[in-house]
Amino acid sequence: MRQRNWIANLLERECVATESAEFPVPSATVDLLIEYLEVRKATCKDAVGRLRTEAEALQFCKSHRVKVRKTATRTRVHHQASKSLVAAVELIARGITSEVNTDPQTRCIWCSENALHVTARNVDGAVPSTANPSVIWEIKEYWGKTKGGSKMSDAIYECHLVGRELLDFRDATGIDVAHVVFVDGSEQWGHRLSDLRRFIDLTYQGLIDRLFVGRDVETEFGPWLQEKMRV
Repeated sequence: MRQRNWIANLLERECVATESAEFPVPSATVDLLIEYLEVRKATCKDAVGRLRTEAEALQFCKSHRVKVRKTATRTRVHHQASKSLVAAVELIARGITSEVNTDPQTRCIWCSENALHVTARNVDGAVPSTANPSVIWEIKEYWGKTKGGSKMSDAIYECHLVGRELLDFRDATGIDVAHVVFVDGSEQWGHRLSDLRRFIDLTYQGLIDRLFVGRDVETEFGPWLQEKMRV
């Protein structure tokens, strides 16, 4: 409701108001924002439809005879979630190239003639390695039986940070690194639509180069990576 009122006020007055000031917004910018919000709404609806249940994700791995690890929790009362998306990504990536690190234990580093960049955190995969990779990815799979929580918002900030760093590095060196994000888990992400929409925002902002949601990993990741390897 708050967002709806904010948009209605923006359309009516063509300005953004604070307690102490008003900032005019050109009508063309207002129109562009409204158009984008509709696109994001449709994109999010489509993304929700592609999210898988944990059983569906495990079935994909089982059909390819892939061993799936689990995420251990401090107490057995909590759901012991599988790492089925991690397993699927590794299966597909290794089927395309042997030069891949699917379990980095160190941060990625890039060296150029005039710059050095190290990621602020470990990522979940890199091609061909964590040294000067051309592709890196982060995996955000949540299979818990609750409605999610702060970890979902943290996932947004983590991807935002990595994407922002890579853009700054590209601007300084001209080196382009593909930043890929995988998202899955219908029960939790389905309850965190605002966070899912933020992933879409990051993609349109250029902070994520490719967002794979749910069953995209089964159908789209392989062809995308093959094409990327040919470039």
